[in-house]
Amino acid sequence: MLRLLFPGVIDNTFRGQWSGFWLLAPVLLAKLAIAIVSIVAPRQANAADAIDLSTYSEAALREASTSSALLGLLHLCIGLVGVLAMIRYRAMVPFIYFWLLAEFLGRRVVLTLYPIDRVDGAASGSIINLVLISLMVSGFVLSMWPRRAAPH
Repeated sequence: MLRLLFPGVIDNTFRGQWSGFWLLAPVLLAKLAIAIVSIVAPRQANAADAIDLSTYSEAALREASTSSALLGLLHLCIGLVGVLAMIRYRAMVPFIYFWLLAEFLGRRVVLTLYPIDRVDGAASGSIINLVLISLMVSGFVLSMWPRRAAPH
């Protein structure tokens, strides 16, 4: 099992279920889109998280926008590594899922330790995150499930 997560050779051979491989595509597409919006329009990205920016001073607003753009850049890099894995280093796909899940869970821990004041009601980003976490968990399980050898 660990050999699928941490392969001895990082090649273009995907050893899990193909549905797990293809589930990574919409996850990466969504992550890349979110990253680009965070970089290009950080105030809209903060609004998707139900953060009331109208209560911020101009300096705090610039700081929140800069932080959002920097986080978007990080997610863009992670997403591009995922795309590279899908195209050229398919043995890394289970690790990419692991990395995405670890980042998501780590973010949840940090937000629990340092909560952000939000506008009443659910953030539109929370629905997207529920869909993404469902796809990531499903894809991770499927990518860690070895395919049967073809009958001879």
